[in-house]
Amino acid sequence: MTGVLHHPRTLLRHLRRTVTASVFARRRQYITLKHIRNAPDPAAVAPDGQTECVVVDSPDALDTVAADICASFRDSLGALRARVARGCVVCVARRPRSDGRGSVVVGYEIAERGVFSALGRRIAVPRDVIFSHYVEVLPAHRGQRIHRLLFATRDAYFRERGGRVVCGVCAPHNQASLRALHRDGAVIVGTVERISLLRIFVLSYTPLDRIARLLAESRS
Repeated sequence: MTGVLHHPRTLLRHLRRTVTASVFARRRQYITLKHIRNAPDPAAVAPDGQTECVVVDSPDALDTVAADICASFRDSLGALRARVARGCVVCVARRPRSDGRGSVVVGYEIAERGVFSALGRRIAVPRDVIFSHYVEVLPAHRGQRIHRLLFATRDAYFRERGGRVVCGVCAPHNQASLRALHRDGAVIVGTVERISLLRIFVLSYTPLDRIARLLAESRS
């Protein structure tokens, strides 16, 4: 019955790997960074004839687009309201509804200045650093330059307010987002990692001073 039974040492190694994987969880994300240009890229901000990008930086501004936000997005209207109240800026992309009755939000991006946030931790960074928390475009509208327009609108907003760089984090397996970031001019400058026990107790985390030093070096 060769080929069926395994050597005890092989079984022991397999058991050890299985137990370790179930007890310890390791998460890793790439840190991406791009410099905000002094002048916008004409190709990036060129209108497509149907998409309108609006910057939401206050609860009142959110109210003006609230009716156009559909429930299928990851962030609910209440979650977006909490983000804005905390100091985040939301760029939304709207397009006319198919029935001609007003507009509908087809994508949005959440950004915040002066912070770096990853894997459950937030740290303060210089105010000219803009952190991109999340971007989402409805599936039916992907591949139509919505990401580019959202990023360009965000950059223009923060450029006028002293922003110098945009940073963010992305999972290594999220190739679609990495491609979109690459097209926007972002590069991978490092990684952040967290190792936890039973997915609850954090045992190890990329040191805060290492993250701060990496951002400072990338800004120069």
